[in-house]
Amino acid sequence: MPAAAADDGEIRLHLGCGRRYLDGYVNVDFPPSEHTVQADLTADIHADIVSLRYLPATVGEIRLHHVFEHFDRPTALALLCRWRDWLRPGGTLRIETPDVSRSVLLLASPFTSYGDKQQVLRHLFGSHESHWAAHLDGWSAERFRRTLVALGYVDVRPTHTRWGVLRNVEVEARKPLRDSGARVYEPAVRDLLAASLVTVDGETAQSELELLEVWMDKWRALYGR
Repeated sequence: MPAAAADDGEIRLHLGCGRRYLDGYVNVDFPPSEHTVQADLTADIHADIVSLRYLPATVGEIRLHHVFEHFDRPTALALLCRWRDWLRPGGTLRIETPDVSRSVLLLASPFTSYGDKQQVLRHLFGSHESHWAAHLDGWSAERFRRTLVALGYVDVRPTHTRWGVLRNVEVEARKPLRDSGARVYEPAVRDLLAASLVTVDGETAQSELELLEVWMDKWRALYGR
């Protein structure tokens, strides 16, 4: 992937840019042929985010807004590992997604109107106008904090935002200034994925353990350096 850089020489990635073009960033999105509504894209690079490749420690910032929820669990973790590798020491990651925890409170509240609940459901599950327009996972401040810390990010700072009835969470984190280089992520990834296994009376069924291995295989295939 071309290492396009801003005027100051810093590579900053804006992934899934849509119609929001940010000066000073490499703006990346699907080609217009993949979109139904946002056909007037102004991306610098048309590509699937999962296919991007940059050299380790060459990127100053990675940001994405309402994109990360489109990835399933193993893919999301593979990307977080990959992005940490790309970031230079001290580099910044910024992600915004729907806030699943606060959205659920709205859905459960008797004071939220039916119409507002339909907006919240769309916010959580996607707009469904294209094959990619479905959300495959849910994120909250706690989940971002636990996940990013486990994968070696520091200064993890979630904040809550809102747009009308919709509730979002935005998280900022950094790669440590003193980073030893190549990191072994697999044990942390296994623990993070294992937290999603269903247990009954403290016991995990064999089928659940087999599911974990399927997730791990997918993560390994996607993360591969």
